[in-house]
Amino acid sequence: MQWIDRQKLTNQVCPGTFLNLGSATAVEIAADTGFDWLLLDLEHGSGSAADLRTQLLACRGSSAAPIVRIRSVDPDTVKFVMDSGAAGVMFPYVSTVEAAKNAVRCMKYPPTGERGVAGAIRATNYGRSWPDYFSTANANTLVVVQIETPEAVEAAPEIAAIDGVDVLFVGPLDLSVNLGCPGDFSPPEFVDALKAVVDACEKHGKVPGILTKPGFERQHIDLGFRFVAIGSDSLSVVSGMQQNLETLRKSST
Repeated sequence: MQWIDRQKLTNQVCPGTFLNLGSATAVEIAADTGFDWLLLDLEHGSGSAADLRTQLLACRGSSAAPIVRIRSVDPDTVKFVMDSGAAGVMFPYVSTVEAAKNAVRCMKYPPTGERGVAGAIRATNYGRSWPDYFSTANANTLVVVQIETPEAVEAAPEIAAIDGVDVLFVGPLDLSVNLGCPGDFSPPEFVDALKAVVDACEKHGKVPGILTKPGFERQHIDLGFRFVAIGSDSLSVVSGMQQNLETLRKSST
């Protein structure tokens, strides 16, 4: 298992990227690039649960911890994802304390939570490392809850206080839409919301995260975000294709 480096997560910026093409090849390329973590997207991505295990296999041997975003706080999906060998789960649209507590319950083995226990699963090397996995999983699994609404921002201090929640991760596009400034990360009310999330995390010893974009990286890091993602495999392909086409067109004129 490639868990997230907890010491680095606590003290440094941990860079990651989103992978939404459902492609194991894209995951392998990203894993070998040097990111600390990768977000395999089962919420908005093109892949399905059937594609997940090949994507997780593509991370094997790298230093990148695979985090899987699912569609909702669903115990059955969490069980499948974690048994398949994910290092953690990102839960979208967590706007209440109860939803955050449910996320933790899904992720942790008893007595802390309610995750079902199985021995011969991929996460335990099909049973060969079960005792070690079972004894360390509750401490190592990463619980990432997304803050994407004004209600979630308001509840951030209470969410951050929950034992087992590790990262409060701002979904900036959804948050900007819900704050009335779609796609604009610069309005004062949006920045104030980011500061509120960071403050809640700092107060309770949790990690603030965000999906940043070019031009906002320094601002977001300066605000205190440490679990920081930039870009995606699909955007990288689009950008690369456009750049190649523009280069060829310029060369042919």
